[in-house]
Amino acid sequence: MSEESKIKEIKVVLIGEMGVGKTSIISQYIDKIFQVDLETSTVGTLSTKSFEYGDNKVLKLEIWDTAGQERYRALTKMFYKEADVAVLVYDITIQKSFEEIKNYWSKEIENNAPARIKKILCGNKCDLENEEVKEDDAREFAKEIDAKFYLTSARNNSGINDLFANIAKEFTGDENVKMKEGNEDDNGNGDTVDDEPKDKFGSMKIIKKQSVDTLAAKKGCCK
Repeated sequence: MSEESKIKEIKVVLIGEMGVGKTSIISQYIDKIFQVDLETSTVGTLSTKSFEYGDNKVLKLEIWDTAGQERYRALTKMFYKEADVAVLVYDITIQKSFEEIKNYWSKEIENNAPARIKKILCGNKCDLENEEVKEDDAREFAKEIDAKFYLTSARNNSGINDLFANIAKEFTGDENVKMKEGNEDDNGNGDTVDDEPKDKFGSMKIIKKQSVDTLAAKKGCCK
């Protein structure tokens, strides 16, 4: 078996409204740092994490963080059209963020993502007490859309490792899959790149792919 045939790549896309904690979840998982979500001019960022399983096989998770602002929604579509996993993130303290998952984002996945896509409903900020979205309501909705359900806290690093580890287990069929040790990506945290990131397994850095302006120019659309 060739080295390339031993590498399986899975595209994971986090979607949801601005401020629900998508960036914070990824930052906590990749860098073990709590980073408050901030509005930026970047429509999508890529992080990677790789796992070993079986006979020296590698599963590489390509984890995409997407912009939640309404003005970027047309551009966000390109990130989940070929995705393997969609993580629909809402803030348990903001009912509107959950309603947007129900009324917009879940329908976007249903209408535009591959039929084979795996869905995960993720209630973030579970460390906070001012809950507006009831867990039972969220679990019921997860059943309706055939999604798995997780509660996470990026601040406390609760539930996040399980979320991604279980994605790895599902796509490898191996309960003993383990994270691959490797060097950090040479591009550095937050560097802007126009080409594909180098193939460094176990990347621990978030890579800004392209600015919204660049993507809009290529697509012939405006912000």
